[in-house]
Amino acid sequence: MVPGRILFLAGAFATHAVVGYALVAGFTEADPRLGIVFGLLPDADFLFPSALDWPFVHRGITHTPLFALAVVVGAYAATRDRTLVAGVALAIGSHLAIDSLSPKGIDWLFPLETSWSPGLAVHSPAATTLLWTAAIGILVWRADGRPVVG
Repeated sequence: MVPGRILFLAGAFATHAVVGYALVAGFTEADPRLGIVFGLLPDADFLFPSALDWPFVHRGITHTPLFALAVVVGAYAATRDRTLVAGVALAIGSHLAIDSLSPKGIDWLFPLETSWSPGLAVHSPAATTLLWTAAIGILVWRADGRPVVG
């Protein structure tokens, strides 16, 4: 893999982890590390063998609202902990929200291949800076002792 692609992916992964962490820490009482795990979960599709075809590709099945719903429902069924489930939903939802704005988009109507997006460069240096600034702002706001939403 070329160095530029490695840097791009490292930045994208870090952004999804930081945004997920900040949302969980800022808006729930759940362990914010959930934000890292579930903020990155949709990108587990990078582990699919390259011989597989759609929907087992990057931005395939793991980047769909149906997958996110299955994960959230599974988390609730396993724990019955609404705080934890809220953290899971915020983290995985943030990943899908960010990627849905990118030029490739996500398949909102999976199992139909219906990607639509506004084509924003959400993993560009400027957008990454904006997302990290917002995440840090949420963490600072919460560190101020403000209560969680709800």
